[in-house]
Amino acid sequence: MSCEILRTRPRIWVVLIYSIISFLYLLDLASTIFVLLAMRAPGQPEVMTATQELPQSDFAMFWYSGKQILMNFANSHGYHVEPTAWMKATFQVNLVESVHPFILTWLYPPTMALMASLYSLLPLALSFWVWRGVFLLISAYVLREAKLEWWVIIFGLGCPAELHDIVGGQNGALTGGILVSALLLVDSRPCFAGGLASLLSIKPQLGISLPVTFLSRRRWPALVTFAAGVTFLVALTIPLMGWSAWRWFLLGASQSAVNLVSAPLRQNFPAAGVTVFFMARSLGATVHQAWFFQLISSCLATYFIWKLWQRKTIDQAERMALTVTASILMTPYGYLYDLVGFSIAMVVMLTRAKPHQKPVFWMLWLFAGYTGPLANWTGIIWMPVVAVFGVIYMWFFVRSDLPNNDVFSVLAP
Repeated sequence: MSCEILRTRPRIWVVLIYSIISFLYLLDLASTIFVLLAMRAPGQPEVMTATQELPQSDFAMFWYSGKQILMNFANSHGYHVEPTAWMKATFQVNLVESVHPFILTWLYPPTMALMASLYSLLPLALSFWVWRGVFLLISAYVLREAKLEWWVIIFGLGCPAELHDIVGGQNGALTGGILVSALLLVDSRPCFAGGLASLLSIKPQLGISLPVTFLSRRRWPALVTFAAGVTFLVALTIPLMGWSAWRWFLLGASQSAVNLVSAPLRQNFPAAGVTVFFMARSLGATVHQAWFFQLISSCLATYFIWKLWQRKTIDQAERMALTVTASILMTPYGYLYDLVGFSIAMVVMLTRAKPHQKPVFWMLWLFAGYTGPLANWTGIIWMPVVAVFGVIYMWFFVRSDLPNNDVFSVLAP
């Protein structure tokens, strides 16, 4: 009788864990749907200022910037284009000024402005929905090119982090799909992987692990294609915005980014932050101390990724998941919506994990979307701790090249 209880107990815990995960996901999904439906409800903000967002959140900032870029380009070529009365009344902020509280300051490279210019070709409300769909389609396409199954893509792109990405008007689905696909294709299609990696020049902090993998793996075609792609995108920005845009990004925008992350926590608590820097700040570290901890973390993560890609026995999908997870510890600047790639990687690991290991990856998948709310509740940013756990768990217990000595096998149903 006691043996039967011991055999059934793991199954009870598995059912309980899956029930909790399902409930929390459905709760997140319901809240996302509510927010999206409320976008057109009466009482929503109709003006964007330095302290107030539009319902489209960050997307409205991108759209406005793209519209300004196109108008400046037209005016510089002899076409007199003025913002409409609606645009003047709606956007009462200058995004290229470093003003308190820094939230609506343009912090992105001119390559991101290329995409913002495309956003502005459609009316704001319509463009928001069109580009939500476009990013999901592009991400699904490149993930299929990386030979991932459809159920993996659906659950990966339907993750809690992506729900927040949609509401926030960001591009996490696009960047996450590109990052995962590029890492999976490093060996089989290095030129395509390098081309994908160059697209992350819109958010360089998300792709900093890719050149490391190309160099460590000695995939010179990928590295050359990556460099050529970045050069091409930079060249496209020059006729549209000129070199002054790059001077602003390297000087003005970089200082705005420093001001943003260095602002007192009582003024701007980065609940959606996911980096070691943000975690250290939430634990009371000074700005200089936080940068020191981030430097140590970045160096260790870079070394780990370098050595990881020199090993020949690790499965490519596992190598990808380890790299994406370690990248969270590597980058100094990242937010919740940037964890879509991490969530996709966790779903990929479900295809490699043993039955008793799968709840761990579902919980990691779920946590990527709850790191912001948990930070608000506790006052502490936990994602770096979760990332460290993910790396350790995958490295010591899940790798397919390990001997069959998993200490957690006693929990198997």
